[in-house]
Amino acid sequence: MQVVLNEDVKKLGYRGEVVDVKRGYFRNFLFPRGLADFASESRLRVAESRKESLMSKKQQILENAKEVLAKLADLQVRITGKVTEDGKLYGSVTEDDVLKAVKSELGIELDKSQLKMSHFKEVGEHTVKVHLGEGFDGQFTVLVAAA
Repeated sequence: MQVVLNEDVKKLGYRGEVVDVKRGYFRNFLFPRGLADFASESRLRVAESRKESLMSKKQQILENAKEVLAKLADLQVRITGKVTEDGKLYGSVTEDDVLKAVKSELGIELDKSQLKMSHFKEVGEHTVKVHLGEGFDGQFTVLVAAA
C-alpha cells in the first residue's frame, strides 16, 4: 500500500515521500504515531508540492555549504591559553573553543558535530576537519599559542 510520510522514518524515507509499505506496518506503527497517511490523490499533490519546495531548500543548503567551505579553506584561527614550561597547555583546546574562535573570526556558526578533531593539549599548529554533509568536507588550521 502507498503512504505519504509526515516525518522522517529511519530505513524507510524522508518527510513528503511516497513509499510502499505493508498494511500491518502502516496500521500498527506509522498511522498511530502520525508518521504517515494514506496516499490519496490530494495528499499526493500536496506531497509533490512539498517535494519541490524541499528540493529548492536543499539546493540553497548546498550552495551555503560550498560558500562556508570556501571561507574556511584559508582560515587560520589563533587560540591562546596558559602554558607550562614544557609547552603544554594546562587545559586543552576543545570544540567549543574552536567554534567560538571561528564565530568571532568569520561570523559563521558551526555545530559541534560538524567538527572532527581531538582536544589539543600542546602549543603549535593543528588541523581541524569540517564535515558539512555528504561530499562537503574541508579543513582549517588552529594555531595554539601561549597566553
